Amino acid sequence: MKVEETTMRRTIAKNITAYRKAHHDTQADLAEKLNYSDKSVSKWERGESLPDVFILAQIADLYGVTVSNLIGEVEAPKKAKPYYHLFIYLLSVAIVFVVATILFTAFTIAEVLFPAWMFFVYAVPVASIVSIVFTSLWWGIWQQAASITVLIWSLGACLLLSFPQVGNLSQIFIVCAAVQVLAVLWELFRMFRKK
Repeated sequence: MKVEETTMRRTIAKNITAYRKAHHDTQADLAEKLNYSDKSVSKWERGESLPDVFILAQIADLYGVTVSNLIGEVEAPKKAKPYYHLFIYLLSVAIVFVVATILFTAFTIAEVLFPAWMFFVYAVPVASIVSIVFTSLWWGIWQQAASITVLIWSLGACLLLSFPQVGNLSQIFIVCAAVQVLAVLWELFRMFRKK
């Protein structure tokens, strides 16, 4: 029984390492994606401990394999497709702007008393929310921070352009600056907490 457990630990350790390296992730990258410490990932890869089934399923999902691939020697690690995530991300953002274009066209044809070009302005914060989701799944803190920055400032611009009759609404950018400082501090906290 002990031999089988040792063999399984070794196999899982080897497979996690192989799939992680095939996708050009560091131990810290994998740990961040799983919301675990890099020390845990290191212990898994040395065979000192085993991740639970839920974490094995998350790792399998991240690397496009099955749990069986992780616990057995079913197949060699697949080569990473570096542009796959980027393609999905760009496609999702493009869908947001396609919807904005459809609304713009419909409002223009129907001659609705609304500045239809505002749909493109509103599409920017929606696209940044999509961006935040995908950068959280696939990329690092810097990409997430850039997406959050676009969201903060585009929301300020949307408010300013939506209510031009309100005086002193340009002061909304002071709020945006304060929220931006808070977001930067939060990202720095997250970055140093991981170390």
